[in-house]
Amino acid sequence: MKKVSKRDSVIFIIILSLLLLPGMSALAQAKRYKAYDDYVDTYKSIALDHMKKHKIPASITLAQGLLESGAGKSSLARDANNHFGIKCHKDWTGGKVYKADDNPNDCFRVYGSAEDSYEDHAQFLKKQRYSSLFELKITDYRGWAKGLQQCGYATDKAYANKLIKVIEDYE
Repeated sequence: MKKVSKRDSVIFIIILSLLLLPGMSALAQAKRYKAYDDYVDTYKSIALDHMKKHKIPASITLAQGLLESGAGKSSLARDANNHFGIKCHKDWTGGKVYKADDNPNDCFRVYGSAEDSYEDHAQFLKKQRYSSLFELKITDYRGWAKGLQQCGYATDKAYANKLIKVIEDYE
């Protein structure tokens, strides 16, 4: 039996990896894309409608919904129909649910439907705090993403980059 050299073993592993990785990567992406694609298919008409009605880019609405709700799979989205992680704030008079976020017992809004969550998200962005966003072109998703972060929509310092990546990855 011929002894295989260490160099031959390394070359074999590299070649095998190059042959298998694209298929494994495509398989992993297929699962990820499926959940995201399903979410986009479900809510794209609302996002497009809101773009016309409220002048909020559909790409931003969908990217925020995808990120904030884990493509509709988070407990907040499933149990409270809250797709955007909007907290109660002082003026909220609707249903409430308490979950750990920035604090151990943060108050989040509860909606009767996902559509109600989308409508409240649009109204939420019409507050004075976000008014500068509406000066941007509706096609400027990068500007909107950066503006949302600058206006304090989320505490995540990488929020804008995450929105941009989702928009660009999922078109």
